[in-house]
Amino acid sequence: MSEILGVLFKFMLALLGIAGVVVLLYEAMSGSSVGTEIANLTTLQGNLAQLYTGSTTTTGTSSISDAVAVSADAAPSSMVSGNNLVNQWNKAVTVSGDAQGDIIIAETGLPRGACAKMVTAVPSYNSVSINGTSLTAPVDPGTATSACQAGDNNTLTFTFGRT
Repeated sequence: MSEILGVLFKFMLALLGIAGVVVLLYEAMSGSSVGTEIANLTTLQGNLAQLYTGSTTTTGTSSISDAVAVSADAAPSSMVSGNNLVNQWNKAVTVSGDAQGDIIIAETGLPRGACAKMVTAVPSYNSVSINGTSLTAPVDPGTATSACQAGDNNTLTFTFGRT
């Protein structure tokens, strides 16, 4: 009987070990998507800023669009879907500009954890709108976490200066 209990105990420990590895892999993969998206967003913003550097038109960056970002190869290839931009969760990313020369990048369909992490990790933005609530940088992590909603439908709109 004790041999059976010993085997069962070893089996249970093995199952717990496997479950732990699965949880760690899930967490690592989830974090990887956030890190990749932050890198993609930063690359996109930097490339658009470089594209519009020296532009002296009175319209600032108002001609920026998804189509411009795609045709100018400003977006990382993993973000491009036809003439549209998508994020790591396959949801829409839109780019625009304004007469002041700002670059505006909106990300939709973000999970809550990704929402808060992106707000606190994306560098050099002037302001961000979290689900319609406008905040000036730098944003406190607690404020970002509170503004990001449960579920996978958060929207972030980052406003970057051109230079």
